[in-house]
Amino acid sequence: MRAAAFSTPGLENLKLVEAETPRPGPGEVLIRVKYAGVNPLDYNVVAGAVKASPMPHIPGSEFAGVVEEAGPGVTGVSRGDPVVVYNRLYCGHCRQCLTGWTQMCEVTGGGIIGIVTQGGYAEYAVVPAKNAVATRADLKEAATLPIGALTAWNMAYRASISPGEKVAVVGATGNVGIYAVQFAKLLGGEVYAISRRKAKVESILKSAGADAVLTPDEAKSAAPFDVVLDPTGSASWDLSFGVLGRGGRYVTAGALTGAEVRLDLRRLYGMQILVIGATGGRRADFNTVVRLLEAGRIKAFLHNVYPLADVRKALEELRSPERVGKVLIAP
Repeated sequence: MRAAAFSTPGLENLKLVEAETPRPGPGEVLIRVKYAGVNPLDYNVVAGAVKASPMPHIPGSEFAGVVEEAGPGVTGVSRGDPVVVYNRLYCGHCRQCLTGWTQMCEVTGGGIIGIVTQGGYAEYAVVPAKNAVATRADLKEAATLPIGALTAWNMAYRASISPGEKVAVVGATGNVGIYAVQFAKLLGGEVYAISRRKAKVESILKSAGADAVLTPDEAKSAAPFDVVLDPTGSASWDLSFGVLGRGGRYVTAGALTGAEVRLDLRRLYGMQILVIGATGGRRADFNTVVRLLEAGRIKAFLHNVYPLADVRKALEELRSPERVGKVLIAP
C-alpha cells in the first residue's frame, strides 16, 4: 500500500513509501482510508514534538473510510461498512472507562491512534473494531469529527453551558473552534466567535451559528462572558481569562501557542472562576457527534483536500493565515 511515513522526525523526512498492507487481528478491522484529517497534532508528531511509535511511523490520528476486512471475533461492523474512527485506545474495564471517560483509560493511558499505533496517512489502517463507528454521513465530513468535533463537544460539555449564557470561542477559525461555535449554539448559548481576521471570516462563522464575530479588542468591550472556550494556548490567555465575568468558566483543550501562563489567584477566587481542562472526548460522546452530523445539526467546514502525495503541503497549510476550517488528505 502507499503511505506517508518517516523514520527520523522532521517534515522534510516525511516520504511517500510502499508499505506492507496490515492484516487485522482478533477484534480488529482493516479500513480502506478515504479521508484523513490534518491537525496540529499530526504536525507535531512529524516534527518530533510528540514522540510516536512504532518506527518507521505513519502519522494520521483522524480518519474515515470503509471496512475492508474484519478480524476474528468482530461484531458490530463488517466488510463494506463506511466508518469513522474514534481515535483513543481504551480497555473498557478500568475505573475511568466504566465511568465513561474512555479517553482517560488507566490501562492504555488514552493512547491515540496515529501516535502509539500506525495512523491514517495511508491507503489502509488497522484499528480496534470497537473504535470504528458505522456512519451514513459523507466520509469527507465524517473525517473532521474524531479530533475537531469531539474535542469541541467535550469542551462545551465540561463548560456546562446553560441557555442564554454568553459564550466566547477563541481561535474560532480552526476545526475545533468552528465546531465549538456550533455546539455552544446547540446548547443554547449566545455565541461570540473571536478572530483577528473578522472581516474575512465573519460570514463563515455566522453561518456556523455565531451570533456575532468580534476582534479581540471588541471582545474586551463586550465582556463579561459566562464561558470562554479556548483551544489555542497561552497566547490568548490574558484575553480569555480577562473577559470572564463572575462565576465564569474557562475551558482549554490545547497549547499550540504555548503551555505556560501567569495566573492571578486573587481574580480566580475573588470572581469564583473555574479553569477547566478538556482532552479528546468520550466514546459515547463520539457516537453523539456522529449522529448530529448525520442529522444535519452540525456541519463540516472544509478548507482544502490534498492527495496523499502532497501530504507535506497539507501539513504546511495548517500555518496558512488564509485557512478557515479543515484540511484533509485523500489517500
